[in-house]
Amino acid sequence: MNVLIVDDQRSARRILTSLLSSEEGLVLQEAASLEEARRVLAATPVDVALIDIRLDSDLRNRDGLTLVTEIRERTNAIPLVVSASSEMAEIRAAMRAGAYDYVLKDDLCEELVVPIVRSLRERRGMERELLQLRARLTPDGDGGLHGLVGASEAMARLRERIQRVVMSSRPVLVIGPTGSGKELVVRAIHALGPNASDPLLDLNCGAIPEALMESQLFGHERGAFTGAERRQDGYFTAVRHGTLFLDELAELPLALQSKLLRVLETGRFRRVGATAEEEFQGRVVAATHARLDERVEASQFRADLYHRLNVLTVRVPGLAEHREDIPALVALFSGQQSRPLRFTEGALAALSAYSWPGNVRELRNLIDRLAVFSDESPVSEATVSAYLETEAAPATEQGLRALVRAVLQTPAANKLEAIEEALISEAMALAGGNKSAAARLLGISRKAVERRLARDDGGASAGDADPPDQENEGDGANGSAR
Repeated sequence: MNVLIVDDQRSARRILTSLLSSEEGLVLQEAASLEEARRVLAATPVDVALIDIRLDSDLRNRDGLTLVTEIRERTNAIPLVVSASSEMAEIRAAMRAGAYDYVLKDDLCEELVVPIVRSLRERRGMERELLQLRARLTPDGDGGLHGLVGASEAMARLRERIQRVVMSSRPVLVIGPTGSGKELVVRAIHALGPNASDPLLDLNCGAIPEALMESQLFGHERGAFTGAERRQDGYFTAVRHGTLFLDELAELPLALQSKLLRVLETGRFRRVGATAEEEFQGRVVAATHARLDERVEASQFRADLYHRLNVLTVRVPGLAEHREDIPALVALFSGQQSRPLRFTEGALAALSAYSWPGNVRELRNLIDRLAVFSDESPVSEATVSAYLETEAAPATEQGLRALVRAVLQTPAANKLEAIEEALISEAMALAGGNKSAAARLLGISRKAVERRLARDDGGASAGDADPPDQENEGDGANGSAR
């Protein structure tokens, strides 16, 4: 069990370290300030934190209370306050912030501190056993950890992250590239949570018109709008104590983002056309492949909602980040086909070497196609390579479009000139300064390259040493006669 001791006084940290050092199975870490503690918490999964309220010589300092609050909101660690102050107001403030217990420094002794830490260690062990039991009892395909295939370090981290966030009732933000398996992660969070028997309802925020989305989420009263002939429950009501999965969250209209934020902050909502509020008893899990921080900067997503959601974040890795799991995924998808599929070692090597811009979804789709259109058994490397080549063309187009979007977001005044200058410069570098070779890479004439180089350096560009070629002098790939 990882224990973090946070105190600005080195002597106090030494006393606590000495008291706990005899306990087996404890990994002790120290921090002298709020910022230092934050760094440890960001890098290491902490189970118990022993925190002094004042982390400075200034008597007005209350950084310890800030840390207790942050730990309760953002981690699964259990905060225990160890302070020199015996003021009741301070003790109450610590307990309101979420402290598990309060111990005075004057009372520090092995007989007092060690039993508390032992009980917390037992509690942590029971929580882990419960999670493991739930994982074993969850059938394959029902959303448990069985659906997250792979023995790689990246998948191990993902499973651990899921096991930690299910112990909290706060909203969860699942991020990751398209096709990486975010929906599987959401189903695992629901299946391993305390209310797995309640509904898991999913709503695609980009698939429903804004006019209907509010009614879908909150429900409406009879007569609230034209066509509302009866009172109807929304997802916030129907989910009961279960999980509301908001897919493609970045596409949620701004007007509804503010209403969602209010539900997350107050736990209450109002139907369309209603005056009375109702209580939301479930949990929100949102997913997106978009960069919400970039959407915030572009004023397309509310900053306050982003910061409210970006507390318990689960990042799903792209398939390129855990290529070692590809054989296991191939075996899984092959076993789901109507006829068994086998692959040669060379075929598996080709699959493992591919970049998979479409991630796990692209791999699954490829296996589906092979099962229908290939009669080989086992499937050869040549066949796999042929199918991957057909996959690569749209992937290249997607990459080009992504590059164009990135260029359009640059601060350059003339973006066309900026990208043209970059292309010319890169082509000249790849061609070793040879204008004819650079022109062939760019698909334009040597004269066109020279004109652009002359324009970029104010007309001072001199010809290079390579011999003139016989290309036409037009700007097109094949030139044009004059």
